Amino acid sequence: MRPVGPIIFFFCLLTPLYINCAYGTSERLHDNDTEITIAFTGEENGYLEPCGCEQRRTGGIAKRQSLLAVLRLAGKTVLPLSLGDLAGHRKRQDEIKIETLAQALADMQYTVHNLGEKDLQMGLKVISYTFFPDRVKLLSSNVALTDSLGIEVHPYVVEEFLIDDRKVRVGILGILSPELIETAPHGVEVTPPSEAVGRLIEELKDVDLLVLMAHAGFEEAVRLAGEFPEFQLVISGHNEDEPVIEQIGDTVVAACGSKGKYVGLFHYRPGDEETDLEMVELDERYEDSSQMAGLLKGYQQRLRDEDLLGRVEKFPYDDGAAYAGNAVCGACHPAIFEHWKTTPHASAHETLVKAEHDYDPECVACHVTGLYYRGGFTSVEKTPELKDVGCEECHGPGSQHVEAARNGLKTKDYGKTGPRGCETCHDVDHSSQFQYENYWLRMAHPKEQPKN
Repeated sequence: MRPVGPIIFFFCLLTPLYINCAYGTSERLHDNDTEITIAFTGEENGYLEPCGCEQRRTGGIAKRQSLLAVLRLAGKTVLPLSLGDLAGHRKRQDEIKIETLAQALADMQYTVHNLGEKDLQMGLKVISYTFFPDRVKLLSSNVALTDSLGIEVHPYVVEEFLIDDRKVRVGILGILSPELIETAPHGVEVTPPSEAVGRLIEELKDVDLLVLMAHAGFEEAVRLAGEFPEFQLVISGHNEDEPVIEQIGDTVVAACGSKGKYVGLFHYRPGDEETDLEMVELDERYEDSSQMAGLLKGYQQRLRDEDLLGRVEKFPYDDGAAYAGNAVCGACHPAIFEHWKTTPHASAHETLVKAEHDYDPECVACHVTGLYYRGGFTSVEKTPELKDVGCEECHGPGSQHVEAARNGLKTKDYGKTGPRGCETCHDVDHSSQFQYENYWLRMAHPKEQPKN
């Protein structure tokens, strides 16, 4: 397995013409250009857009649609495929995310979404009202739903294209590795991938290009590529953060990384049967599409309407400490308190208000004090003293420290912190430029003057 080398950025312009064709393949015939471009993504794990706090904002559905639009406007025939795992957890916010992402896939004219284990963990009920048969097709060659709730899962999909007056057929299979499923959900049966693919591949002998979407570890995808050389492209990459490409005989095995930061583009020219692959990083060179920006705004409105911020699960501190609020801290530490008010931490919540993300629990958690703990931030109206990243977000609830100080007791062990505490929020996805030594210079507390 080897990482992909320099990333190639691809720019061009255009749109495919769709023509109806007989049911049994894809229900639509594409007529365009002399090249078919398979655009593949996956493993979003709930990342709809890059964090607004990150200096280098990469990925997101708004930039992805812009890339696909550029390709289509240039006259390219584009076949978008989704590998699986739209959401990362199983909370209500993740249900809203998967609905939003499914709508985004439909708007971007994706052909199929291959089932991942996290998709299944969301539950068949969520899948049933998220993926409609007339939108993006659900694909899995080795997963069957015995309690389908009306969900249609295709063992394979065949897309037909008209290239230079020649009908070109692309066959797509998809598997989910049983190794990724601890226990199959009720109503779900999983067949070993090799068994399922070996049986179905016989039905696709007459296609011109054969693609396998392997929701599996990269090593398993490489093994399947060696076992079934009929595939020209195997799309994989479970838990691969960055793009990876490997050539197995005549088969290209490719992973485009996670969290929607890259789009893989596999170019197939039926005339000479030549192919090439590139990975496109969705960076600042791509504008945010207005359609996806509207969808993201609707997502934020749903979080607000359902008051998910007020429904956050909160945990107690083991020692029973409670939050006191910045003003209480400032009474004994006036110099530190006044310095804190000059730092970005003191206006952390306001940045979310301006970005209209101030009702998004995942964002708010790093812009207030104690969101996930009892007695911590609940809302600006109910807990204004805990708005912004205050003293106790870094040092912990201070009620016991305050009580001890009032009784003249020493509390030198309270509130010790360091790089690990900062990295809870300043992680690679939200603050990739973070360096503790440099950042701390902006936050370092001044010495308090001794009281008379």
